[in-house]
Amino acid sequence: MMHRKPSPAVGIGYRASIGQWTRENLESFDVLEITVDHCINGSQSVQLGIFDLVGRIPLTAHGIGLSIGTDTPLDLAYLDKVAAVVERLQAPAYSEHLAFTRTPGRDLASLLPLPRTEAVAESIIAKVQTVQSRVPVPFLLENISYLFEWPDSNLSDAEFLNLICRETGAGLLLDVENLFLNANNHGFDPYAFLDALPADLVKEVHVAGGMTIPKDFLDRPFLADSHSHPIPDGTLALLDRVLARHTPETIVLERDNRLHAVGEILADIGRVRSLVARRKSENTYAHQPLGSSG
Repeated sequence: MMHRKPSPAVGIGYRASIGQWTRENLESFDVLEITVDHCINGSQSVQLGIFDLVGRIPLTAHGIGLSIGTDTPLDLAYLDKVAAVVERLQAPAYSEHLAFTRTPGRDLASLLPLPRTEAVAESIIAKVQTVQSRVPVPFLLENISYLFEWPDSNLSDAEFLNLICRETGAGLLLDVENLFLNANNHGFDPYAFLDALPADLVKEVHVAGGMTIPKDFLDRPFLADSHSHPIPDGTLALLDRVLARHTPETIVLERDNRLHAVGEILADIGRVRSLVARRKSENTYAHQPLGSSG
């Protein structure tokens, strides 16, 4: 029987290579994030392993194949497959990256940023509305980590996201690790970014741990989004700020490398839960009526 989901629910992104371990430790998680593309293109055994989880633990749906930023019409057949998977998973939301991963005829095998301009935002707004018309659950956009910025960008990260979400009603899947990495690699204030987001725009959260790559020719060490190590303290500090202003439904730990280190995965889940509990306690105390006891 599915257990009651707390808010925010804390869990991990499901990975088939540790699928058996995950199923044996479901009590350690409140939610699992399922990659819909694994349900569409994965092997039969991978698909069966995922769909076996339906009804045993809450699931949410995340995509990697939409490439919403490619300057071509969306693949409507793909979206219909996504809708069918979301329905089968009983997922309450569907999220995708605000990025492009391919150009016509070529898969780039990477999440690449968009020029942050009003014209590009208008194009994305129309595509978000198409997604919303075909996938009957709330649609969330995720901020990515990026190596470069387009020279014609004239909006900040927050302005670009806010414009698209305001015009479409889409929510934000805030990848706090990506924010931490971008702020370090590109030299901006991540707290100013968070303060620029409207309260409660953040509906889901990703956290992860990456790698530091020192190079003599760089002004500062480059932080890489490898999903391979424990969550850094700086990311947890940003998560604390997020929880002060937003009420996400889920916080998902992403792990794609060094998956054998399951002790680190469980320890990170514990660290996130401790932060959530402390933030709830502080928020409750801050909102106590004047003169109340306790």
